[in-house]
Amino acid sequence: MSRRMRIVPSLAVVICAGLGVLQPKTAAAQQPNVDFSVSGTSTVRSWTCNVKGVLKVTPGTNAPALPGLAGGAQAATLTVPVKTFKCPNDEMTQHLMDAMKPDQHAEITFRLERYVVTGGKAEATGSVTINGVTAPLTLPLTFEASAGGLQVAGNTRLDMTKFSVDPPVVMMGLMKVGPQIRIEFKGVVTP
Repeated sequence: MSRRMRIVPSLAVVICAGLGVLQPKTAAAQQPNVDFSVSGTSTVRSWTCNVKGVLKVTPGTNAPALPGLAGGAQAATLTVPVKTFKCPNDEMTQHLMDAMKPDQHAEITFRLERYVVTGGKAEATGSVTINGVTAPLTLPLTFEASAGGLQVAGNTRLDMTKFSVDPPVVMMGLMKVGPQIRIEFKGVVTP
């Protein structure tokens, strides 16, 4: 192979790698900054599964002020990768994956539409997408200034069946997961 033939493929690899660096990062590619959990009950025991997510906040100019964001937030999106959930054991994690279908619906997302601030708390309204189903959601949030930026925490209860998630039933029906779940998240956002 001539020297020129060896340089052209190498140059193509360098250009492709450079284009990859220049592409805007998706939420899933950003550094996780939120601890996210989903918990519930079953006929046998209560359970909690955890995952790291990404909360991205775009500073605003005239939205309600938040600690460290005098102009408030123009937009916010919480993205959670379903495939990386971890439950107390592999069998529980597999039941969650079977119910959530991560190959078809890779992420859970919440997109902020508006919020009202009262002291260090807020009520956020937006839309949540779980298992490909989008629905409106209002949830309470707390805010606190932190050395790394703005600490945000929130939690709410949901009925998983409203998002086309069938609660797992195992051991020939002896163990059934309840449809009500609690989602919780906490993390630090750097504006």
